[in-house]
Amino acid sequence: MEELKRLTIDDIEVGERLPWDILDKDRRLLLSEGSVIEHLDRAKEMIDKGMYIEKCLYTKLPSFKKSSTASKPDADLQFLNNETPSAFHSINLAVKRLDVLLRNIQKFPDARKNIIEIIKLIRFAIHLSEDLSLASMQLSHESGSYVVRHCVDTAILSIIVAKSMSKSPQEIQDIAAAALTMNISMLELQERLQLKKEALSESDKAAIHNHPISAIEILYDAGIEDSEWLKYVLLHHEHEDGSGYPVGNVKGEIPQNAKILALADGFCARISSRGYRKSTLPSVALRDIFIDNVAQVDATLGAYFVKVLGLYPPGTFVTLKNKETAIISQRGATHSSCIAHALVKANGELFGEPMRRDTSLDMYKIVESILPIDASVHVNLQKIWGSIAAL
Repeated sequence: MEELKRLTIDDIEVGERLPWDILDKDRRLLLSEGSVIEHLDRAKEMIDKGMYIEKCLYTKLPSFKKSSTASKPDADLQFLNNETPSAFHSINLAVKRLDVLLRNIQKFPDARKNIIEIIKLIRFAIHLSEDLSLASMQLSHESGSYVVRHCVDTAILSIIVAKSMSKSPQEIQDIAAAALTMNISMLELQERLQLKKEALSESDKAAIHNHPISAIEILYDAGIEDSEWLKYVLLHHEHEDGSGYPVGNVKGEIPQNAKILALADGFCARISSRGYRKSTLPSVALRDIFIDNVAQVDATLGAYFVKVLGLYPPGTFVTLKNKETAIISQRGATHSSCIAHALVKANGELFGEPMRRDTSLDMYKIVESILPIDASVHVNLQKIWGSIAAL
């Protein structure tokens, strides 16, 4: 179990989102990551009673105070000390590091520690912007191998959903770790299938069916013995009605956290374009998973996914009522109150700069979502999300 670090008043920035889950001395959750302490008196009161975080998070997360002399992060996290940290850079670095690790896991003296460090990169990106992190799932398919990128996308969505459900830090870590490693036994097969047009061979089908078992064997051999992490990997293709694999017939026995992973995996797979098919619109993916497969899905979890994503998640291209083509940049309180940035005018001309649109206004209402390939427009992420979208 990780050692706890007691915070001081210098660690708290009043009015700013907390970069950690705050615990009491008995490890009970006081405030979730992203919460805000609005007043100095309240901060002092909580500090006096005792506010703690896992010590490993304190030493790795940056301070954005220019005068800070806090402990130095390792070389791979040095960019986090920049005055303009980037969520996009953090996610792309996570993809690169995960690619190397998954393909060479037996060569790492402490594979578990390295996976946890990758999770911290992803959680840092989410801390900077949940909206941009969600958008990256649709806008970064050219960044790295699809099979590795998909694992990071699944981790992003799993973490955000788990946070919305107030899961504990340990549960979130286990779900994210399982997302990053769930397909470790079939990387080469997935890459080969990207280019394959003929039907699957019997050996391919067997490898796919058995990959959760093969994955936990590889992870165990690499020194990973976390029971919940391995359990979620094993069960991430099981269904509520018992029709999944590799175990099958596990109706009523699937942990909720494994179901979160399974749903995130399925959604991210559908909205990703691959060599052999186009991506699916997020709204269609939501319908496919949560409406057309009612027998296979936990209804409570479905509601959380819809709440987190909305019908138009960030990164979704849409047509507005005034016939502009825009991209969703920020979720709203309702499905029809998102913030979008218009990229293409009604006459087909490009805007010189993305134009902010409030879709709750009648003239900017969303008419329909469209596939990225049909939008046919390059998106400069920094012009929409600012410096946190820098590469």
